Amino acid sequence: MSSQKKNQLANAAAFLPLFLALSFIFFLFSRANAIDSAVKNAAPLSQEEKAALEKKLDGLYPERKALLKPLPYERPAAGFDLNAEAAILFDQESGRILYQKNADIATPPASMTKLFLIACVLEKIRRGEASLEQTVPLGPDSWASHAPPRSSLMFLGKGQIASLEDLLSGLSVASGNDAAAAIAGALYGSMEDFLDDANGLVKSLGLEKTFIAEPSGYSENNMTTPREMAAFCRVYIRRFPEALEKFHSIKKFEYPKEKNLPPEQIGRGPQDFSKGIPDEIWTKFEFENTNKLIGVLEGCDGIKTGYIDESGYNLALSTKRGEQRFVSVTMRGSGKSRQEGDENRFLDGSALHEWAYKNFRAFRPEALSQTEFIVPLYGSEKFFVRLVLKENGSLPVPKDGKIKIQVKTPKRLFGKIDFGQECGSMGIYDGEALLEEIPLVAAEGCRGANQFVQRSDEIILRLKGGLAGK
Repeated sequence: MSSQKKNQLANAAAFLPLFLALSFIFFLFSRANAIDSAVKNAAPLSQEEKAALEKKLDGLYPERKALLKPLPYERPAAGFDLNAEAAILFDQESGRILYQKNADIATPPASMTKLFLIACVLEKIRRGEASLEQTVPLGPDSWASHAPPRSSLMFLGKGQIASLEDLLSGLSVASGNDAAAAIAGALYGSMEDFLDDANGLVKSLGLEKTFIAEPSGYSENNMTTPREMAAFCRVYIRRFPEALEKFHSIKKFEYPKEKNLPPEQIGRGPQDFSKGIPDEIWTKFEFENTNKLIGVLEGCDGIKTGYIDESGYNLALSTKRGEQRFVSVTMRGSGKSRQEGDENRFLDGSALHEWAYKNFRAFRPEALSQTEFIVPLYGSEKFFVRLVLKENGSLPVPKDGKIKIQVKTPKRLFGKIDFGQECGSMGIYDGEALLEEIPLVAAEGCRGANQFVQRSDEIILRLKGGLAGK
């Protein structure tokens, strides 16, 4: 090899460390810029992506799916005494319990049982297995004349022509036991099939103390607690919000109308009920909703009353004012007469809901300018991690409170991140008092990078001022 060639190789070898150093510095700056750019340009999740993320988080944190949850801070004193022996009041959106009294006492729901039947029917309609317009055959088991003593009735009779919508209205307003028998018999074929469906729904919701023995609520073998009935009501209103306006908030209902009668019964004269209820009924009855708070208590739009001797006077009650809805369940209410029982339900329901609106207002994280937080991620296969609220964050807060939010997130994270890993928090404060602290969790998992990238990112972080978060 010539001396000139040797000199060229020596010069190249001398410049090689400098070249490698410059290349490494270029790599460091390029990677740092890539991470900064990715963080800056990260797009918010779409609605479809949010829905998929919520489903994944539900799987990782089953407690997210709890239907009712305690209020995370001390509530104001109620300042009233209820007539009912057992009660519960909650915020519909968040499921937070605002008030409870003996909420786990097992008690027959009485006609509140009909809500389980209505829920099963509305689910059938959603699946296309039934329709509100369909005519429901009225067999003898559904005639008012064959109903057990002291039943609440919509006065179904032989030869009448009733749609499913008619019967659901009769269930909701008149609390007709005859309507319950007609629907269960026609849509299920057998009582056993209905009970399988209803108790399957109960089981799917995790209601361990609730059991449906028959659809009308007449039997004392139906069983629930105020807490579990409230949890069911929350699901019912979520799944079928249209039912409140269409059925449960109807103040008055007439039956049978002319369209419900066969031709030979139309125009016939007065009927004699002094010797009992006849099989054929053409007399029109006007029913007032058994929930006496409809049209009286502001925002009241349902939901269902119930009474048998073994349960006392029960009431599942819903009100909505603006965007806020509260729901209560009162059970074992007393009363020496129907009038007194109704009055006590009226007073209890009014006291609970007026107290709720007086003391609480809704806080929703959607009202914040930011609910997703992008944190730079080093030493990983990805450039950033997205942090989201572990819970949905909606919370009833003190109505006159000075609500503020404090978000704590790391400046940067390093290496492997697991999906759902807690990496920060959002605190909801009333002044200086912490109401609730909600963890921020990683919206997706990502693996750590290879050793070269990790060591390189450590250098970048040292240049940036410290390896925080490793």
